[in-house]
Amino acid sequence: MAQEAQEDSKRALIAAAAINVFSATGFARTSMASIANEADMSRPALYQYFQNKGDIFGYAFTALVEGAADDALAALEQEGSVADQLDGFLQNFDGAFWERTSASPYGDELLSAKSEYAPRAVGTAMARIRRGLESYLKQVGPPGRSTRIQKKRQGWIDMLEYSPRGFKLDRPSIGLYRQRLSALAKSIAADCEMELRSV
Repeated sequence: MAQEAQEDSKRALIAAAAINVFSATGFARTSMASIANEADMSRPALYQYFQNKGDIFGYAFTALVEGAADDALAALEQEGSVADQLDGFLQNFDGAFWERTSASPYGDELLSAKSEYAPRAVGTAMARIRRGLESYLKQVGPPGRSTRIQKKRQGWIDMLEYSPRGFKLDRPSIGLYRQRLSALAKSIAADCEMELRSV
């Protein structure tokens, strides 16, 4: 058990180092040697934990996605209005990712690599996000299981998941992107409150 914990800790350290290297040089130009150097270990030692840089990238991206999902779902449990909670959710998930990827000149390349090396992690995290949002919206939104209420909830979840992608199309600054996320949170919260008043 102690050895497993030690290996997990070492893999996390390597992943953190790899994220720095991938962000600085892009996926294609990153080598196992450069990751080993950043992690302050030998290249042969690196191969004890990972098979190749794609394996490292998948592990590191999974850790990022899972961490962002944890932070986003935790924001839904914070004190505050529905708008504040939804804004916290969006800022911790989409805002944090945009800030990280837009800061790298290789952000687009890294997001493309994500599709090849970490699709399962992204799918698992998004399924968890959708379940968390559904549970949250059942608590704060209009009660009931009618088809209309269920469709309304699914519409809000779809908007929270897919709208942030569209907000990036013109490659906005981090500040502008975060403002757009806040506006989306306020809009959905207002619609949710309007539905509650009509019940």
